[in-house]
Amino acid sequence: MLRRIMLPLAAAASVSLASGCSGLKPYPNDGPVKNVTIRTAASSGSVWSSVKVELDVHGVDATCATRYLGTLQLDRPTTSVGLASGRGSLLTFHFLSAGFLGSSRGSISRQVLVTPRPDQRYEIDVTYRDDLYDVVVRERVRSDALREVALRDLSDCR
Repeated sequence: MLRRIMLPLAAAASVSLASGCSGLKPYPNDGPVKNVTIRTAASSGSVWSSVKVELDVHGVDATCATRYLGTLQLDRPTTSVGLASGRGSLLTFHFLSAGFLGSSRGSISRQVLVTPRPDQRYEIDVTYRDDLYDVVVRERVRSDALREVALRDLSDCR
């Protein structure tokens, strides 16, 4: 009886893995306004390992409930992103490391709650070097001035 149940489950699992079904969907970053520039610098500090950075974007409503909107690969030095103005966005930066030939894997994440103001531009620096990571958010207050924004997470949602 157990074997009859386990075989279909194993088959379904292998089909899901073979099809690359990861549950992640691309963030629909196709809007006309890109109000956030993300600068990414990720280095493992070793030729024997690598690091990649992914960004999950969640919308945050007035009750502080979140809704997953999609994922962006931050695989270029600069990525322009459009976030909804006047509404909260929960940004989760995932730093994913892997050793030579996949010998070791690790991940660490940093969440940042932002509420872009209309007609404002934002710059986010995301860095990972030698097992240390940092996320800095700045708001462009004038064409020549940046103001650092205090990092908030979902617990700061009111």
